Amino acid sequence: MKGLKSAVFGMATALAMVCAVPASAQNVSATRPDSIAAVLKARGLPSELKQGDGNPYIRSAYDDMPFLIALMNCDDAKANCATVQFYFGFNDRKGFSLDKLNEWNAKKRFVRAYRDDDNDPVLVMDVDTDKGGIPQAVFNENLSVWLDQMQQYRRFVTE
Repeated sequence: MKGLKSAVFGMATALAMVCAVPASAQNVSATRPDSIAAVLKARGLPSELKQGDGNPYIRSAYDDMPFLIALMNCDDAKANCATVQFYFGFNDRKGFSLDKLNEWNAKKRFVRAYRDDDNDPVLVMDVDTDKGGIPQAVFNENLSVWLDQMQQYRRFVTE
């Protein structure tokens, strides 16, 4: 009986250790905008959740560059979103050359540039957080790529 109690206690302890996931290891998901805000705040970036006419989004900024993280592929109630799209644009560079945007896109893998409906050059990057989200470290790495590409894009568009 003593051996059985020890085995049960050991299994219960092991199960508790597996189930007890530390907060720092929780996944980031568009379904939980607070998980995205936590990563931004840990990097010292502002985070303000907004609800516009469409899907919700998070307003942030880096190096004097405001950007949005749009929560995408949401349900009809504009909740339970599956993906995010980072968005950065200029409104003072109307008609930026399509040839230049094609030049940018030909050399980049994770981001894409185009002219929006107002003819402004914008930069976007999509991240899929569906099916339970992605680890914080992976989201943080995507954020690093985004911040670096935003800086490069600003130089590219303003030169």
